[in-house]
Amino acid sequence: ITGLSESKVDEMIEDLLRITGNIQMGIYPHPEEIHVKITVTEKNEKSADKIISKIEKQIKSRLKDYIFGYDNEKFEEVIGRMLRESQKTLAIAESCTGGLLANRITDVPGNSAYFKLGLVTYSNESKNKLLGIPLETIKKYGAVSKEIASLMAKNVRALAKTDYGIGISGIAGPGGATPKKPIGMVYIALADKSKIICKEFRFAGTRNLIKYKSTQSALNMLRTFSAA
Repeated sequence: ITGLSESKVDEMIEDLLRITGNIQMGIYPHPEEIHVKITVTEKNEKSADKIISKIEKQIKSRLKDYIFGYDNEKFEEVIGRMLRESQKTLAIAESCTGGLLANRITDVPGNSAYFKLGLVTYSNESKNKLLGIPLETIKKYGAVSKEIASLMAKNVRALAKTDYGIGISGIAGPGGATPKKPIGMVYIALADKSKIICKEFRFAGTRNLIKYKSTQSALNMLRTFSAA
């Protein structure tokens, strides 16, 4: 489950969590996602599966699109399956995440079928030379901005000739922050051939945690974007 806090998930399935007897349920928080575990004690495996299936349907009816996967499936595996099934391709331009999103995508076997290009354009010069973003534009809006993240997504998609392009720019800390652009401010943009969407996020935590949360949000944006 992603896009909801632990307390919100608890609120939405509170009555199910209270079920007693041979059924045990628990909520386990992870960075930018929540896991719900269902344990059923039954002598008959088919009976246990039937009970679990019934509870899963109730959870799905309430949480709907906030659910991204089941069992031990990782977010990047879900995205990989979606891209393969839809025969869509992806290119990524990263700044503050330093290639972490591309690393997660390439951890999935068979990713070459849909992942075509990953660039780490950390400096202004690399954004200019590799993505063709004018230095004047970067100076005008700042590297960490909606405008630059959008151009990163648009231009990397055009460069790789893919269906989707993702651009990420932000401040992971511990330095580089300003009063207007604090640590944890991240812009994530997603482009296809007809439109670009860009969202501003404010993440808390260490540098590594902010980077990870950024990749989680990027994956979720792609999931909801491609499903629309």
